[in-house]
Amino acid sequence: MSTRFIRKFTEEERVAIVCEALECGSNALVASKYNINPQQLSNWKGNYRRYHQTIKPKDCKEKEVIQDYKKAYLKAIEENKEKDLEIAILRDLLKKKK
Repeated sequence: MSTRFIRKFTEEERVAIVCEALECGSNALVASKYNINPQQLSNWKGNYRRYHQTIKPKDCKEKEVIQDYKKAYLKAIEENKEKDLEIAILRDLLKKKK
């Protein structure tokens, strides 16, 4: 039974490998050159394209969702202010008509 050695790459090494794979166009060739799984290289490439780094930042999705909710909340507050102003104007008009 053979023991597997897990090689850890630094961020700079992963970026260099990803850039080489992007230039070459073949994950399999570059992965075999560095003795890594082609799927791992594919994951690194996907993360590099999305986040400009080879590892997924922690809490990335949560921050995006929170920002989306904040935008929606601020928009709702603004719409509420507009509606309140409209209601006040309409009430004044009703008072003047009576």
